[in-house]
Amino acid sequence: MKITLTGRRFLRFATFYFVATLSTAQLFAGDQPTEYLIAYMGVGGTDTEIAHILGLIKPDGTAERYPDFGQPTQRSWGFGPQFSDGRRIFLASYEDTNITKVRSGKVVTHDWIYDLQTGDLTAALEKNRPADQLRPYALVSGDQRIIETAYIGNEERIFIKDLDGGNPLELTVAGGGFHYGLELSHNASRLACHVTGGTPSFYNPGMYSINVFDLASRKRTLIAGQPEHLMFGPHWSPDDTQLVYLDCHAAKDPVHFRAALAVGRADGTEHRVITHGQTHWFGTPFGSNMSEWSPDGQTVTYTRLQENSTRDISVGGSQLCLLNPTTGQITELTPAVEGIWDYRATWAPDGTKIAFARTRLGQPRELWIMHSDGSDPKRITDGYLHKGADHFRWLRVSTAVP
Repeated sequence: MKITLTGRRFLRFATFYFVATLSTAQLFAGDQPTEYLIAYMGVGGTDTEIAHILGLIKPDGTAERYPDFGQPTQRSWGFGPQFSDGRRIFLASYEDTNITKVRSGKVVTHDWIYDLQTGDLTAALEKNRPADQLRPYALVSGDQRIIETAYIGNEERIFIKDLDGGNPLELTVAGGGFHYGLELSHNASRLACHVTGGTPSFYNPGMYSINVFDLASRKRTLIAGQPEHLMFGPHWSPDDTQLVYLDCHAAKDPVHFRAALAVGRADGTEHRVITHGQTHWFGTPFGSNMSEWSPDGQTVTYTRLQENSTRDISVGGSQLCLLNPTTGQITELTPAVEGIWDYRATWAPDGTKIAFARTRLGQPRELWIMHSDGSDPKRITDGYLHKGADHFRWLRVSTAVP
């Protein structure tokens, strides 16, 4: 397969592959038996390219595969939202992998619906394209509509469309800035994101701020924003009442290496920092590293840096922990070991396991899986041609999917 996708070092595209996550019920609405696959990015390209190859593997490490989509002009691929039938998923592709062109929105993208069972690939979202560069985030209205962003001029705007691109409805307005890192609430009524730039500034008083849109009324609520702070990567609590996100002192840390974890109420009435100091590993060399809620709503994931850690990962390390945002109690899942960097903890929908990335300086990124209490950690793969695996997605699929 010639088409491939890579980890990224810059904020604007670091969350491209972190589409809006859905509840287990939304991910699969059928009655047939189901199982899990882990979707991930295999590394391709060079330091001047943004290139990934898409991989799929079972949690036990079997059935690893890298589908050939039969589209040789598409040079980079990413995962979009999964349909509730347990077999189809949106994909996005790029015609070029040049970093400068991608950053400036000058690369044409395409959207596809991929059938995990048959391997069929169908073009989607071709009507009413508002820009060359689009990316799909979440399915709504019984999988008949999709939320996507469009890179228009020097901003990123949010649209809701039919699957062919028809009947577009915009949530944002021209001049509103960059909106990305979108996540749909579990009840599919609200959309969280971070935003930077744009006017008016009431919804972005900082460098980056957290916003929530009500999909029915299109009303926007400011959740968190503060001058000289970068609020980033919102994730919904299972009951949709709170959001966890990062609070980076970006004026003092312009490379966004470290951040605190924060929780805000979804109605905008509270913003609360829940870690001491800037101790969460935010800006990895492989894209932004966010926090997410456990399926039971009791804890959030926390990637704790060792005190001596450096951004180039030549010194120090990081470990995975669970943090109770109410009591502050921290549970260590992986040990703090010099030279080992654990990050990107991603919960299985049933709450029994956690997938995560592990890397060492000069070594490929590896996909690991452990039980939810940190026990029995196992290395699963180091990706396509042993070049690395990262940016994981749990897919709940029909057992008919090979």
